[in-house]
Amino acid sequence: MSPAVAVPPTASTSEVIAPKEAAPVSLEAATEVARQTLVVDGHVDLPFRLFEQKEKKGAITDDVSQRLSEGNFDWVRARAGGLDAPFMSIYVPARHQTEGGAKALADELIDIVEAIAKAHPEQFAIAKSVAEVERAFAAGMVALPMGIENGAAIEGSLDNLRHFHERGVRYITLTHSEDNDICDSSYATTHRHQGLSAFGKDVVREMNRLGVMVDVSHISDDAFWQVMEVSDVPVIASHSSCRHFTPGFERNMSDDMI
Repeated sequence: MSPAVAVPPTASTSEVIAPKEAAPVSLEAATEVARQTLVVDGHVDLPFRLFEQKEKKGAITDDVSQRLSEGNFDWVRARAGGLDAPFMSIYVPARHQTEGGAKALADELIDIVEAIAKAHPEQFAIAKSVAEVERAFAAGMVALPMGIENGAAIEGSLDNLRHFHERGVRYITLTHSEDNDICDSSYATTHRHQGLSAFGKDVVREMNRLGVMVDVSHISDDAFWQVMEVSDVPVIASHSSCRHFTPGFERNMSDDMI
């Protein structure tokens, strides 16, 4: 037998049994919230796309201050969506771990980001600190913080890590699609370090000291837990999803990791 439900004389049965639905939020209202809030995107793959364009055409032809038909970022769409601080991904493909040129590529991609801000100083600003992001936001500009995707860019040198910090890099994704000299990748099956290498632990400690965020996206489970043991400060996952919805896919994060 179902339990009895007492209904107040002034309320209808439907009002007591059925919860009221929340009032729908209009797109206009949501857009206004986004415009009033400082919105950060942890990972935008613009610099490498422009680099490839330069490689194919001999020059960068896309003007990101205008609405573009290709790619997923430009000034017009960022403003329309209320995006204020997209981290520019300084992406170094894993092939450069064997072919060389990882640091040189990362430097060239940073040059591309700096050129955008220089060409459009009323729209974009390089941001190396929270204060610089906030100043850009207050001025109605889009801040361009930077993060390196694949620690292979430092080419096994803490001096290179310090070099990229000086250039404005504020997070590093420790590896990408293959194991590197820092740690193992979630995609790789070799797991040659069984997590972080000895050098990788030094990298994490130096990143902590410099104020460069450790990004655990793409790294193996063992590497993740070892990073958590070594790091003295919180880490980030710049672009990872929930493994709960993709069982067995190590690229995404488990509930315990989150």
